[in-house]
Amino acid sequence: MSLLGRIRGADAPRRVLFLVVGGVLALALVAFLVPWLVLDGDDPEACRKAPASARALARDPERATKALDPGKVVTHAGTEPVRRLLGVTGAPLCEGPEGTQLAGRVLVAATTGRTAEDQAEPARPHTERQALVAYAVVDALGRGRDGYQPDFALGLSPYLAQMFASYIQDTSRAVLGGAPSDWEHPTATDEEAEYGDDSGNWATPFPSGRDVHAVFPGISTTEKVLRRVAASPRAFATLYDAERARFAWYLERLTDKAQEPGEEPKEGVMATETELERSATFVAELMGARTAAVKDGFALAPSLAAFDGAVLEHTRGLYHPADHRVRTRPSDATLAQRRPDASAGSGKRAVERLMDGRVQLFTVFDAWARKRHIPAGTVERLRTDMDTRYANALNLL
Repeated sequence: MSLLGRIRGADAPRRVLFLVVGGVLALALVAFLVPWLVLDGDDPEACRKAPASARALARDPERATKALDPGKVVTHAGTEPVRRLLGVTGAPLCEGPEGTQLAGRVLVAATTGRTAEDQAEPARPHTERQALVAYAVVDALGRGRDGYQPDFALGLSPYLAQMFASYIQDTSRAVLGGAPSDWEHPTATDEEAEYGDDSGNWATPFPSGRDVHAVFPGISTTEKVLRRVAASPRAFATLYDAERARFAWYLERLTDKAQEPGEEPKEGVMATETELERSATFVAELMGARTAAVKDGFALAPSLAAFDGAVLEHTRGLYHPADHRVRTRPSDATLAQRRPDASAGSGKRAVERLMDGRVQLFTVFDAWARKRHIPAGTVERLRTDMDTRYANALNLL
């Protein structure tokens, strides 16, 4: 063997050692970098917890509202705290106690003035800052992470539903009609919403004089968010309960001519038509949204039957207007807290009746009209308007 061959032979063990050590180091580097690259990249499975400050904010509604306040002129920069909390920017929120549930508790505290655990406590009129946060939430989620469709984590839905229920008059208005075209602000007080000719109020039919209303962004934006929220049976039940409670609240304050107090007989029932059409549209939209969510596979239930059964489990019950005219004007913030007047029942038949929006609306309406002796012609007119709106809303989904 030549001298060169002997040298190579002597170095062989050393070369093997170098190769082994190099391989181990390379594997270690890959093991470190791959998870980091995946989490920092476009992995759809990546998610994050709610911000570290969320736990303290969830326990302190006033502090939560201040932290998320976007300012009176809502801008993209102003909604950054809301977008960061709800996972609109960066990685989406993880489902569960440290993600959607914690962020949702902050959301409820900031927009309602009560912690998520204290929602049964009597509600107070919303403050301007709370209403601004509610507006910012819908504005941020309505744009979605892709700038087109809402795609927030569905674990947020029950908490978003609590927020919308607390603003059910504003939410229902946003689905049909919205604010006057010349109103450019994200909130409005009862006084600001009065028509200049003293003919009524565009924010609420029975202003308490103490409420600040959220004037949610464009109708389509609010509808998109609501449709995704309604993919959760629990959230659906919260919204459905709130609107049916509002429906009863409205009917029992009308006169025996089915007019809003203060209207002249010659003015007819146009204002009443508008409010009842809103209820019909809202309920139909909910029903259509839940059907679409199940069909498209993102509902939090495996089938329509399972979804509807879960709604029955979560609903608070049925709502009926008083059989006499009620003259009080409570804050709109309290409407969803109305106590149900009857149980929704149990079993398959109860599910079918509860989840038939027409049955729920017209059963209540017909009983009210009969007890209050509303003129037959007026009843027929209002019934036809409601039915038309209900059908149109379902067909548009």
